[in-house]
Amino acid sequence: MKIKTNHHYRPLLSWHELTDAEKAEHHDAYDDVQESTFFRYCNWIYDMNDFLRVNDSHLPSAEHWLYGWDGYKNDSFFSSVVVKYSDCSDAVKIGLALS
Repeated sequence: MKIKTNHHYRPLLSWHELTDAEKAEHHDAYDDVQESTFFRYCNWIYDMNDFLRVNDSHLPSAEHWLYGWDGYKNDSFFSSVVVKYSDCSDAVKIGLALS
């Protein structure tokens, strides 16, 4: 898989920073959705609770496509959105992994 990214960090948002339309879209996702964090990417709101954590020590090698990323969410059969937290953990770098 090849990962496309512009290496820019996007701020993590709380529930209260979302627009009313964005809140309506995620309101019924689960009971404590208001406690989650979100980010905007390609005109879409992503919930960090939807991402699976990556543990580099469990990857077969440093050349694995997820090496260096903190989490991923499958977007389709052929693509995934990958995230890497900033040093202060208040922003994420976003990438799109394509096969």
